[in-house]
Amino acid sequence: MKIHCIYGRNFDSNIYVITGKKPTVIDCGTGLNNTRVVGEIKKLVNPISVSQIIITHEHFDHCGGVRKLFEMTENNAEIMAYKDASQKIERGESDFAKMLGGVMPKIHVDVKLNDKDVIVVGDEKIEVLHTPGHSPGSMCLYSKASKTLISGDTVFSGGGFGRYDFPGGNKSLLKQSIEHLAKLDVDNLYPGHDSIVEGDGRKHIMMALENIRSDLL
Repeated sequence: MKIHCIYGRNFDSNIYVITGKKPTVIDCGTGLNNTRVVGEIKKLVNPISVSQIIITHEHFDHCGGVRKLFEMTENNAEIMAYKDASQKIERGESDFAKMLGGVMPKIHVDVKLNDKDVIVVGDEKIEVLHTPGHSPGSMCLYSKASKTLISGDTVFSGGGFGRYDFPGGNKSLLKQSIEHLAKLDVDNLYPGHDSIVEGDGRKHIMMALENIRSDLL
């Protein structure tokens, strides 16, 4: 699976472009840096060929740019998100967007995903893993074939993990989610923020598990 990372700037999430038979964009940033993002995507793939835009969870820094990226595909891409994130995305609700001077777009979620669903991304079958704790609708995407985890804001490189003090966050659920991820065979870790890890991703997940277990908050 060929994954290209457009690293987030300012408050943007990382944005991933997966090429192959089913070109896919995962996460969209805030939309506040959309000109740059669209320019980077065009270097990697013909925007019209992007068949799906997947949102890892319902926070503005990951889905604020979805409307503009959807228009970039000439409104051809399917919008996909976990079922528990979809309602908030469709209503366009975000206090965080207001704080940044942005607008959370209202957009229909074409495919509402469930835990253990299997979808095709690029050239590989990907399993959907519901990983609540950072938000109710958080999910990760796992490829057993390439030992790849796209982790949203559940875990980060260096043993970091998503905040659980936002509305809808829950430390106990986040810990359970990371415990589940720790059972996977992961070489490559592609998080929602910060640097990617290629080669020893599981080590970083285990660090995150150790850190959340020792977290005193």
